[in-house]
Amino acid sequence: MATTAQARALTFIEQLARDLADKQLELPAFPDAVIRVQLALQSDDNNVGDTVRILSSEPALAARLLQLANSAQMRRADAQVNDLHRAVSRMGYDMVRSIAISFAMRQLQRNEKYSKAAQAELQAAWTEAIQVAAISYVLAKHYTSLSPDEALLAGLLHVIGRLYIVMRFEETEHVSDAELEGIVAEWHTAIGKAIAESWGLSEALSIALEQQNDYDINLSGPVRLCEVLIAAKIINFGGQDPTGCDPDAETEPATLAVLERLGIPSNDKTSTRGLGTHIEEIERIRSALAG
Repeated sequence: MATTAQARALTFIEQLARDLADKQLELPAFPDAVIRVQLALQSDDNNVGDTVRILSSEPALAARLLQLANSAQMRRADAQVNDLHRAVSRMGYDMVRSIAISFAMRQLQRNEKYSKAAQAELQAAWTEAIQVAAISYVLAKHYTSLSPDEALLAGLLHVIGRLYIVMRFEETEHVSDAELEGIVAEWHTAIGKAIAESWGLSEALSIALEQQNDYDINLSGPVRLCEVLIAAKIINFGGQDPTGCDPDAETEPATLAVLERLGIPSNDKTSTRGLGTHIEEIERIRSALAG
């Protein structure tokens, strides 16, 4: 890397480090209502009425919530939901968070003001997020005693660090695409964890975002949320490790161990085939999130 390029990348990295240290991780271009939903839900004083008022300030988000509350896959009861108060009460806070975040991601990747490189990265992140979220939900629901809703949220948020870096990059315009790729790889998990903590999300979810690429983590005790997220990423990458690299003789056994711990046959590691009848459920959830 040339000296000038190194200096630019270092400046960008130093700014990311300051953001982390100062807890200044506001997401540029995220819809205001989505940020306010996340902050409101972390407050001990929050109630359903507070959340409904925030959602009502963004009609498109409110409509999206009602649409998903009445979708075949997301509906929590047989009766039709016609108002936001009932929708929030029935869906629960984790699902409301997920719907708000998926709405924000969808808006971002449609933003024509971003460079073509940023648009491509946001589109890739969006596609990966909803697929991993759907797989995470199904894994938690059918293979563990963990909350499927929290697993879905973890799946959506596992790219939030990438989104933050890309959006900050669009503000600076001082780092090349190649430099950005390396910065994302090094920093996105720490930033994802910091954002989760700033939104008051659970420790388990924050740790999952931080450890999402640690495919060789200690596999003992009850299955943890981070293992579900790692497994979902492995499945989504078609048997590759969570970083997207081809497994080699050293890493493949650890990759298989994560799946086998959840009861997924190792000979079906290269796709969702090992999930049997749950493949259709994954697709329904993915389609619901995609809109």
